[in-house]
Order: sequence, then C-alpha cells, then structure tokens
Amino acid sequence: MLLLLLAGGLKPAVAVEVSKQEVKQVAASPQVQTRVAALITLYDRSDFRALEFNLSQLALLQQEAVRAQLVQHALDSGELDQAKAIWLQAQAERKPAFTVVEQGDGYLVTQSAFHYGAQARSLVMEWQQILLAQEMVRDAESGDLVLSGWLAGDLRSQKKRRDLFLKHLPELSEQAVAQLVSQFTSDSKLMWLPDNGVIARLAAVSGDEQMYHLLWLRRTDRYSLAEVNRLADLAPAPAAVKQLMAATINPSLKPVAYKALVTLKPLPIEAREFLREKLDEVDDGEMVAYELAQQGYVQWLEKLASDSRNQVVKNNLKAAMARLP
Repeated sequence: MLLLLLAGGLKPAVAVEVSKQEVKQVAASPQVQTRVAALITLYDRSDFRALEFNLSQLALLQQEAVRAQLVQHALDSGELDQAKAIWLQAQAERKPAFTVVEQGDGYLVTQSAFHYGAQARSLVMEWQQILLAQEMVRDAESGDLVLSGWLAGDLRSQKKRRDLFLKHLPELSEQAVAQLVSQFTSDSKLMWLPDNGVIARLAAVSGDEQMYHLLWLRRTDRYSLAEVNRLADLAPAPAAVKQLMAATINPSLKPVAYKALVTLKPLPIEAREFLREKLDEVDDGEMVAYELAQQGYVQWLEKLASDSRNQVVKNNLKAAMARLP
C-alpha cells in the first residue's frame, strides 16, 4: 500500500511548461513554506503515508515545489532508514510534471522545473552503500565474507567495494581481520586484484609479514607507496623498521625505503647492519652509500671502505662521493 501511495498522485500525461519566475514564486510562497515545515516533521518520523496524503491536498505545482524542498532536507540531514530510502526512490522515479525553457545564444533548452530526482537518486545510492557495508561487516565477523567473490565484478564495481572495505575495515575484530588475511594464502583469485588497496590496508591493520611480503612483491601503486610512507612515519618502531627493510625488494619502492631508513637518528642497530650489507651489492650499494653520505655518514663509509677487501664497496663509495654536491 505504501508503494502504491508513493507512486500515486495526479500527474499530467505531458509535462506542463512554466516560467522560472513561476517556479521561484511558488517555492517561496507562504503556503508552500508552511507545508514544507509541517512535512519535514513527517519525513523525519518516516511517516510517509501521512506525508503523501498531505501532499495530495496541494495543487500539482505546489506539490512539486514541496517535494523538491523535502528532498533537499533529506540531503542536508543525511539521516536515512529503509522507509526514507523507499520514499526517495519513488521521488527519483517520478516523471517531470513541469518544464522550463531557457533561451541561449540562438537555441532553446527545455529542462525539468524541479531537479529533486537526481538528488533523491544519490541518497538512495548512499543508503544502498550503507546496507552493503553493514552486510560486509556482518559477514566478515561471522567468517562468511569471501573477498574474491565480494570484490568481483567490473572495474567500477570493484573500486566502489574496495573503498567501502577500506572505510569499514577498522570496525572489524582481530579475529575477522585474521580470517581475511588467511584467504590470501588459500585463494589464488585474490592475486588478480587490480590495485594494492585491500592488501596494503590489511597488512597495516594486521601487521602480518606474509601480507607485507605480498605487497612488496606486487607492482607499486599509490597504496603501497602510501604504506611505505606510513611506516616511515612510525619508524624507529621495530616493526616499521623491519618492513622498511623488507620493502627494498621492490624496485620502485626501495629509494623511498632506503631514504626513510638512513634518516633515522640515531640509526637503529638492525638498520645499520642491513645498510652495511647493502653496500656490498652491485645493484643497490651506490644508492645506499649516496643516501648515507648525504646524512653525514661519510667517515663511517670511508672506514668501511678502507677496512674492506671488497672492491664493490670501494667502487660504490667512490661513485656516491662523486655525486655529492
């Protein structure tokens, strides 16, 4: 009955043309403003049978003006429930009863006199996201959320669900997070996620070393880079230092990771030993030597080079020193 009532109302078969001035006048009229004030209370109480009955007592132009202002109130308040969502969906589906014609430079444009349909549609979509988030949290806590299935779909759908997951992940218990992390070792479909958003956030929340290892092995994107920067902010916490060292296996992330390590003052013992070993490498030795030299470790580097029989160390130091300003 409620759906029939919401869908009801006298509407002309063809939209009636009105002027912009008429639309402004009716929207600002005392009768419309009084009715809006009264019906906002009914909207807030989700009493849509009474609301629609009251609307039906108005002339159609006034009714449309009131609907527009009620939807604007819904947009401003942001408080939704299922009954409000049903009513808003009905507003989104209403055919324009009135149109206005705008004259441009040599052309005429006919458009709806009231634009509450698009606003109502956006609120319905917001409510659907709320329900989806509640379902996600509930399924995750019960152990029924299968990430590879939940994140499936076209790229646009995947991105929406990814953002929803990232937003509500902090609400999950440690047990729920651990169950989701375990899926990455048993479900190969998760290796094909289009970006690192879910992996990076799960790694950060859980601290799981396997999740971090997976993150560092994947192609760099804004999510993995953001996680390296977050770890850099947390250093010299031991867990952060450990993962910054691990992140250097990623060719795109290692410059940032090395820089974060060498700027630690004082340099943690484990980081110092890690960087010393890197000086022996052909691939990264010069980069590490240069970063250390920039941070004032020239004497330490020169001592290492003089004490070492490894020509690679000496070459790396020489090349790094040549790059200094």
